[in-house]
Amino acid sequence: MPDIWAILRKYAPLIDEKIEQYLPRRFDERALERLCGRPRYEWDLDALNKAVAEPMWDLLSRGGKRWRPSLFLLVYEALGGNPEDVLDYAIIPEVIHNGTLIVDDVEDDSEYRRGKPCIHRIYGVDIAINAGNLMYYMPFVVLMQDKRISPEKKAKIYEMYIQELIRLGMGQAMDIAWHRGLSPKVSEEQYLQMCAYKTGTLARLAAKLAAILAGVDDEKVESIGRFAEAIGVAFQIQDDVLNLVGDVEKYGKEIGGDITEGKRTLMVIHALSHASPEDAKRLTEILNMHTRDKKLIAEAINIIRKYGSIEYAKQVSRRIMQEAWNEIDGWLPPSEAKKALEALAKFLIERKL
Repeated sequence: MPDIWAILRKYAPLIDEKIEQYLPRRFDERALERLCGRPRYEWDLDALNKAVAEPMWDLLSRGGKRWRPSLFLLVYEALGGNPEDVLDYAIIPEVIHNGTLIVDDVEDDSEYRRGKPCIHRIYGVDIAINAGNLMYYMPFVVLMQDKRISPEKKAKIYEMYIQELIRLGMGQAMDIAWHRGLSPKVSEEQYLQMCAYKTGTLARLAAKLAAILAGVDDEKVESIGRFAEAIGVAFQIQDDVLNLVGDVEKYGKEIGGDITEGKRTLMVIHALSHASPEDAKRLTEILNMHTRDKKLIAEAINIIRKYGSIEYAKQVSRRIMQEAWNEIDGWLPPSEAKKALEALAKFLIERKL
């Protein structure tokens, strides 16, 4: 089985180099002209660097696994392409992902991201939201500047991107509504749909972007997209697990933060449906408190553990991933890239950080 850590370490610096090529750590007039076109009047370079480049690179420089762009490159290679030919495009899912993290942390009122204070804690909510939103669009400068891609293929990519970003926002809306108590009861199927939209979107976008660039038919574009979506769902479930029982130093975020936010994760949904009336009532009370009290958070986690909900979530994650793999295994030809895709999927649902 391929060494996924070795693959991620191989691609990460190449991806970071490409991000900096298109979105430099410090904007100059040339970089801004590439992004915005020529100004009618005059840019304030200092303002744009302090309000966009600095917060953006503050988060990007903290690392991250870079698995979404690695997924993009592996899919392209598995479909018969040379990943070096599309390396520039790998920045698209990664920059968008980091933009969503900045905005998500504001919405969740989070304290830490990747072991450091969240971007809005350092630069302010207004700068964080604006910088995060800009990161949804800026990496598409790659596609705008690429003269090799036909207008028809560009239109197909833009259409796919718009559809996926709508789904992303809908998934986030469901998640926010639930932890604000705006929906009385959340089902397992609804939770999985939220994950498919919120976390599955950027994985699906990465895989579908690779497939469109590789020139495969629409049926295969959608099939590989469903596989990538399943990776995203399984990744989110494991992230929820780690939020409750992970190693705080490796995880890089607040352990129990999902309890503070009142999130209805798969484990919470399972626990509430299997718990005694007393335990279900108490777990709901703690979630609705949005508390940072460690004793109360520990109490909630213990209720979730009591009903086997953590192990149940892991089982669901493995099942979803296996079903998705079985679909593409039937038509994707054998290759080292295909083996790496399978290894990446397994890595993401078994990871400890």
